[in-house]
Amino acid sequence: MGELVRRYGPAVLAWALLLWLRPSPTPGRRLVRFCVLGLAVSQTALTPAVRTLTRELGAPNVELLVAHLAMVGAVWAGAQLLLTVHGLRESARRHSAWAATGGAVMITFFALAPNMMPQSPFVMEYCVAYALALLPELAVIAKLCLQDARRTADRIVRAGLGLVVAGVVAAAAYMVIRTVIAVTARAPFTFEYGRGFLLSKALPTAAHVLVLVGVGAPAAAGWLRRHRQYRRLGPLWLALYRAEPEIALEPPRTTLFPTRLHLYRRVIEIRDGLLAIRPYRTGSGTGEHQEAAEIAAALHAREHGEPPRATDPSVQGGQDLGSDTEYLCRVADAYRELTRPAGSRACGTTRSSSAPTPAPSRARPRSR
Repeated sequence: MGELVRRYGPAVLAWALLLWLRPSPTPGRRLVRFCVLGLAVSQTALTPAVRTLTRELGAPNVELLVAHLAMVGAVWAGAQLLLTVHGLRESARRHSAWAATGGAVMITFFALAPNMMPQSPFVMEYCVAYALALLPELAVIAKLCLQDARRTADRIVRAGLGLVVAGVVAAAAYMVIRTVIAVTARAPFTFEYGRGFLLSKALPTAAHVLVLVGVGAPAAAGWLRRHRQYRRLGPLWLALYRAEPEIALEPPRTTLFPTRLHLYRRVIEIRDGLLAIRPYRTGSGTGEHQEAAEIAAALHAREHGEPPRATDPSVQGGQDLGSDTEYLCRVADAYRELTRPAGSRACGTTRSSSAPTPAPSRARPRSR
């Protein structure tokens, strides 16, 4: 069972991560997906099932070339992403040329080699070309990821970058070991330790898993954060929707996997709802709890047909979508606590007398 997991686990993990990372028109997301795709293809090509298939088709060892070229593409995409983010476009072009040249040389040596046995002609040259194509890209990835890990304040991002650096270092060490082993086929020395399970099997598997987990950790943390924010905004959104159904693009429904678009729509619809009840607010609130109390009072006044107020309340919130979303989440938390039935509250807490509990709102027919 352990051997099965070792052989197929990295490939399954890579394809799962690729499915998790939704397509996006942004160049950065495309490069990330291309990197993960390269890792997925590389790991899949090296599985026993694919090796058996290539032999049955009369093309033995072609899976090695596919796996190695896919790996070159994966590390190229990772290096391109980091170089572009850091504004090193000239270096990005040089690394693109280097990777393309390395891939072409690999294809040439593979075509010249009669087979992929270590002692066969051009096999050592192929292995050296493969290592030379990968190592500069791996060095760039490790260097820039380490720089970003030291600068970022986000612990999840820092941990993810740290895992990527560890995986890249492990991959580079494995490439050096495999290259030395390829050279020993024609050299008067041996390196038997490099053929052991730890360095020849466990090390490359660990490298792939570390990189994949490092790439996927920030994405998973981002999804969990969006999911939590989406749920936190639910009670406030529902109250505003009941008062003004026209704010919603779609009626209420259960969303198990909210996307960025779902969260964005929820924030916009809450803002539209707050705009609809703005005439019923006093404009005296200056914090999340005060604004929640104002919203509850405004919904109550609107529901009971009270006349609009003459005040023009100021708009509270964040400076951008992220900060505004978090601000509305805090308002929604305060609103949920404010409107929670008295029997479900913790002992010793009382309802503010200045904010009446709104009854479940119903949309009022509006004249057209």
